[in-house]
Amino acid sequence: MKFSIGYNYDIKLLDLLDIYKKHIEAFYFPIPVQYLGSGRIILEPHDYIQEIPRIVAKCNSLNITSQLLLNATCEGNSGLNRNFFEGLVDYIKKLRDMGLGSIVITNPVYIKMIKTKISGIRIESSVNCYTKTVEHALYLKDLGVDVLTIDRDINRDIPLIKEIKKSTNLKIRLMLNEGCLRNCPFRVMHYNYLSHHSNLSRRLIDGVVPDRFCIEIYLKNQEKVFSIPFIPPDALKYYESFIDYYKLSTRVIPTNQIELCLKAYINQRFNGNLLEILDSPGLAYFEYIDYRILSKGNYFKKMIDCADDCNSCGYCNRLLKKATVVNRNFLKKKDKKCEIRAIRVYKNVLKASSNKNKGFVYEKLSKAYFNLSQYKEAIKQAYRFMALNHKASGLHFFLGLCYERIAKYKKAVEEFKKEEKINPEDARIALSLARCYRKIGRKELVNKEIENCIRKIKNGTAESLERLK
Repeated sequence: MKFSIGYNYDIKLLDLLDIYKKHIEAFYFPIPVQYLGSGRIILEPHDYIQEIPRIVAKCNSLNITSQLLLNATCEGNSGLNRNFFEGLVDYIKKLRDMGLGSIVITNPVYIKMIKTKISGIRIESSVNCYTKTVEHALYLKDLGVDVLTIDRDINRDIPLIKEIKKSTNLKIRLMLNEGCLRNCPFRVMHYNYLSHHSNLSRRLIDGVVPDRFCIEIYLKNQEKVFSIPFIPPDALKYYESFIDYYKLSTRVIPTNQIELCLKAYINQRFNGNLLEILDSPGLAYFEYIDYRILSKGNYFKKMIDCADDCNSCGYCNRLLKKATVVNRNFLKKKDKKCEIRAIRVYKNVLKASSNKNKGFVYEKLSKAYFNLSQYKEAIKQAYRFMALNHKASGLHFFLGLCYERIAKYKKAVEEFKKEEKINPEDARIALSLARCYRKIGRKELVNKEIENCIRKIKNGTAESLERLK
């Protein structure tokens, strides 16, 4: 079983191709923005166009298919312009002559025309073609598609996927780990926005967060996260008899996380934070999803047999309480129940974690206890975190806040001073020291720290002001 992974503009990612070449079938990368938009918001390096020949050569040396993405969902009013299209074709021909193996295309006109004009290259439909019926798949076949990427929304409809394969006799590619909502109402608009983002004004409609439109849905229906049509590593057994290619969505993921994700799917096993192997900016709404709990409850089998009777089932709501922690930055007000759930989830995670992975759990626990005003317990967990991560930036500041809350002001000053040595220009530290000195009657030091705070704000300008909020 082999996988395709995408280029994140980190040239070090090419080293993973050497390490995992037996498990990588294709390596995909976008066409430079001077030719066409993209399906992701990522700042393209200035020398990216010079990197592409190196990427193609690297793939050829390892017998990995190099894939060029033409996956923008809109080209604007230039899309069908003859000169614009001929420029695309000329560039693709140059890459084909270098050894480019495949093109992934969204625009059905481009599928037909490129198939006609360029020989010796595999044509794949993009997942952004939104193919989820036999009829649509047959149209794409007639246009010249060699490999069909099905819509994410039907990932778990195994009978339908089999019917598409049988009817078209095409090879099928399945995207495994994208974390976008099923039947998301924002999808078409979102990908059109991405296709043009480099030409758009930075001033957006009030309240709109680029790439996170779905947060509004999670604010009302957190349980929707479990209907996301991703395929977990341990569920590949349901597909191996009829799926030809597997795609991992990795273009906006750091290289170390790509390796974690790839290894999970190679081994067909995963027991950690589900968010670490999924790709969707909207999932920032969650802080942790314990996949160990999901797999123990036979999650995927339940999902492929799901009758969508959410009002009477309650399964996803039960998972929500047992396995998830919400990112409290998205909540409009403090939620005691959310903190209690976080403590319960993280304590369960601790039981299954190795010592090297416990540090972040202690950190999360300490913050949850802090938010519940249980400062002594927060201090206890923070010191456990410190024992495993001595260089944790911000930890002494956090401890200082805890000690300040329980009126141990001298101890708080000690911790704030330690943090100041690590982050000397952090204006929050000076302000916190001023508060503590006022409490212990050191008036001369209060004024000194206020002056320090003002100076650091001036030096740090907007960044310091934002941190003080």
